Amino acid sequence: MIRLFSYTFNQTILFLFIFTVVIRISGIQVPYVNTTQQLNINYLSAFFNAINYYPLSGFIISTLFVFINALILNHLCIKHELTIYPSYLPAYFFVLLNSVFVDQFYAGPVMFVNFFLIISLGSILKLYQSENPSIAIFSASTLAGLSALLNMTYMAFFIVVVIGINIFRPFNFRENLSAFIGFLLPLYIGTMVNFLINTKFLPYHIFFPDYGNINNQYWVFESALPGIAVVGVLAFIRMYKNFFRNSTKQRRLIQFMVILMLVSIIIMITGKQNPRQEFSFVTIPLAFMFSFYFANSKLNVFKEIVNMLLIIYILYYRMH
Repeated sequence: MIRLFSYTFNQTILFLFIFTVVIRISGIQVPYVNTTQQLNINYLSAFFNAINYYPLSGFIISTLFVFINALILNHLCIKHELTIYPSYLPAYFFVLLNSVFVDQFYAGPVMFVNFFLIISLGSILKLYQSENPSIAIFSASTLAGLSALLNMTYMAFFIVVVIGINIFRPFNFRENLSAFIGFLLPLYIGTMVNFLINTKFLPYHIFFPDYGNINNQYWVFESALPGIAVVGVLAFIRMYKNFFRNSTKQRRLIQFMVILMLVSIIIMITGKQNPRQEFSFVTIPLAFMFSFYFANSKLNVFKEIVNMLLIIYILYYRMH
């Protein structure tokens, strides 16, 4: 499996699509039924209820989004030369890690926010040695604002975007001010639209961040996350060992990915939403790290075994 996705052949995209359908096919037989507290924004609630009215439609939409997000993330890694070897390993691991829980088959806000995060990442990468960064900065921060509009808890990703901007660019007050304005723009437009539709001020319809509310996390030990964490530690160690051999752009991205992972974990263990769905935020940096660990120009039997055990491990806990 690792060998199959270690190249950038055109037919590899077809293999990736087949893998995406196969690894998530159980969602058709045992579809996820959303039991988490609904977003209390009327027009958004109606939208998510509509696309998930039939469990099959929610499964199909979420699966297509995962596949598309995987391709976009992989394209960024190849275009900006972010991994050791050009391959489809980032896309492969993104799909695999977004299929750990049945909850990830639900077409909810997390799915869209993940899309915004990946597009924001692309805008931030364009900032490196850019002579005209204004559009990229505004684009990245506006996408963070759209994420916050879906759920105010995700306003934390604006902090991630600002840190990313200052990692890839020297600090500039005007550029940071532009990022702040770009972040506020979707919230301002969303407030006006909500008032026109519901005749009520937007804050009456949203969940405010609750980062101090630490949820019970014992469910983690009854899932595939401990095994994924072990592989993640191995991947991080290898990435750290190669840190100073990488290009400046790669090193800065690694720093950004670590920050994104820490913020995503904090969001995942706090607040009022479904942490199994929010694990999808962690899959972006994890897929990048896993691609570092499993990348190899030669066939490595040990890594193939580890990968197969990881798949079996994930499927076992998802079924049980």
